Amino acid sequence: MKRITFVAGHYGSGKSEFSVNLAIQKKVSMLIDLDIVNPYFRSRELETLLNENNVKMISSPLEKALGSDLPFISSQVFQPFHDPSLSAILDLGGDGVGARLMRQFFDYIQIEETDLLLCINVFRDETENAEKIVAMIKQIENSSGLKITGLINNSNFIRETTIADVLKGQSIIREVAKSQNLPIVYTGIYDKLENSGKKLDGELILLKLYLRKEWL
Repeated sequence: MKRITFVAGHYGSGKSEFSVNLAIQKKVSMLIDLDIVNPYFRSRELETLLNENNVKMISSPLEKALGSDLPFISSQVFQPFHDPSLSAILDLGGDGVGARLMRQFFDYIQIEETDLLLCINVFRDETENAEKIVAMIKQIENSSGLKITGLINNSNFIRETTIADVLKGQSIIREVAKSQNLPIVYTGIYDKLENSGKKLDGELILLKLYLRKEWL
């Protein structure tokens, strides 16, 4: 994992849930919530949990802004770009609109220490096949001004997911990986899902459903 990792993905891809789990498991210095597009399932909702795991949450500078849809981002988001001792995961808003926020970091990004990963759930209409995923890659790259460096297979039906669902996602995402010459960096699966010894691409990240409450 590179020191600075941007995670992009369409609404419903599970990118915020994945970002929180990755931040905790990789013990990064901070998780930066750049999602000013989607008011649901934002990583900023888990600030207490992250603090308990020694991960600093950076989001809105406004007090009591948890449910706010106002496009305010704290100036602290620039800290990891100036301090090489800090590692960070930056949770972008969905698709090209959210990815546009990356342009504010242009003058600070060091390509060799930065990843832009696309979190993909093939069970969403916008990323259900290779053609649509490639189109989203192009949209995010055009909007952000940076190239996607890797893919995340996060194909799921939340708690109803089977290993067959994950493997279906892997098959489609492998097609994209091959055509775009990109690695599948991670595969995320619900931590209560039995893997049954199936070969999954990239590093396996067992996901706890922090944002999805038991009744969801």
